[in-house]
Amino acid sequence: MPPLNKFFNNVRGRKRGMDKNLTANLIRHEYIVTGDVKAKRAQSKIESFLAKTMNIERTKENEPLTAQTLSQRIKENSELEYLQAAERDEVASKLISNLAGSTLGYKRTHGFTRILKLEPRLGEDKAPQSVLELVDSEYSIFFWYIAKTVARLELQGLPLDELTSHNVKKLVQFKEDGESRFKEAVEKSKAEFFSYNAETGEIENQEIKDQLLRNIPNPVKGEVSLLGSKKYKIMERKAKPEFELPKSPFLK
Repeated sequence: MPPLNKFFNNVRGRKRGMDKNLTANLIRHEYIVTGDVKAKRAQSKIESFLAKTMNIERTKENEPLTAQTLSQRIKENSELEYLQAAERDEVASKLISNLAGSTLGYKRTHGFTRILKLEPRLGEDKAPQSVLELVDSEYSIFFWYIAKTVARLELQGLPLDELTSHNVKKLVQFKEDGESRFKEAVEKSKAEFFSYNAETGEIENQEIKDQLLRNIPNPVKGEVSLLGSKKYKIMERKAKPEFELPKSPFLK
C-alpha cells in the first residue's frame, strides 16, 4: 500500500490539472458546461488567474500589438505559466489579443466569470449541472436569457421590475454599444421565441399569444424590494458619527 502522503499528492496534482484544463477551455470557448461542484471549485482559480494576468496587461494597454510583440508579451507575463505548456501559446494569444483588448480586460478588475445553474444531468447519477461563462462574452447565455425576459414583458405590456432592470444595467455596463446591442437582442427574441412580426406588430402564433396572456406575473403587494432578502427585513445602515483620531504619542 502506498504511503498516505503520496496518495494525497496524487489527488492534489490531478485537481490542479483539472483546474488548468477548465481555465484553458473557458478562455478558448468562452463558456463550458460542467458539474456544479467542479464549476464552483474552478471559478475561484480562474478569477485569480484572470485578475493577475489582466493586471499585468493593463500596464501595456497603449502599446501596439503585433505578432512579434504578442509572443514577447506572452513570455514576459509570468502569470501565463499557470497554463499547461501544450496550450499556453494558443490560449494566451487569445487572452491577450481578444479579451485583454476589449472592455472585458481593461475595465474589469474582478468578476470575470458567472455561474448559471442548469437542470440535472440526464442519466443514472442526476448530477447538478452548471454553465461557467465569461461575462461580456459574445456567447453569454445570461445575456439572451434576460433579453428574452424583457421581450416577454414588453409584449405583455408590463414595466420592467426592479430585479430585471438591475440585471439589464449590469449586462450593458461594460459592453461596447451595450444598449443598442441589447435592444437588437430583445427584438430578435420577440421574433424567435414569441413569433412576433415587427411589420404588423402582432404575434402570429395564437397559442403563444394565449400563453402570454395567461402567464402575466402577479403584482407585488406593498413596498417590497426584489433586490433584497425575502426572509429578513432590510434595515437602513445608520450613518457613522464623525470623530477625530487621537494624536499618537510617538509622533512629534
